[in-house]
Amino acid sequence: MRRAIPFLATLTLLGGCFTLPPGPGPDLSTPYNTLSLLRDSYILLDPSYVYLILDDNFIFYFDDDDVGDTVNGYRIPIEGWGRGSEYSSTQNMFDDAKRIEFDEFDLSILDPPEGATHYSSPPIHYRFRYYSVEGPSYSINGYAQFELEKQNEGWIITHWFDQKVGLYSWGWLKAWYRL
Repeated sequence: MRRAIPFLATLTLLGGCFTLPPGPGPDLSTPYNTLSLLRDSYILLDPSYVYLILDDNFIFYFDDDDVGDTVNGYRIPIEGWGRGSEYSSTQNMFDDAKRIEFDEFDLSILDPPEGATHYSSPPIHYRFRYYSVEGPSYSINGYAQFELEKQNEGWIITHWFDQKVGLYSWGWLKAWYRL
């Protein structure tokens, strides 16, 4: 037993020196793949994907009809918000979600030109249902338009513009979970 204790202590100390090589990251080689990963992060309630696909200078812009409204104590700003607020909102939203079901988020309309390094998507119609663990559920309906930039070998979202169709938009839901 006396020999086992130093051996276990050595293994414990060396354990921090050995790490397994990271697995391959997600495929962000096209705007389609990047936006599919965004949708999948909502379906899987996994914010780690969102962290990978947003530019450091990312800005989310709310629908003009939502700007100035107060949602759950948060006043929606005209200038939108950045990556930090997006992370907070997404984390809070996922923490409170039982599930999110997309009825529509058709990415087949994406068609970036060959060799492009910047891409503005056409407006993408979204429709999904958000089910809260303890609160109400919401039907979310609108259009999202994305600006993406090719960085290294992957496409990253730099700007996200929201346009609502129904009573609740994606931006409204984000604002609800901002605080």
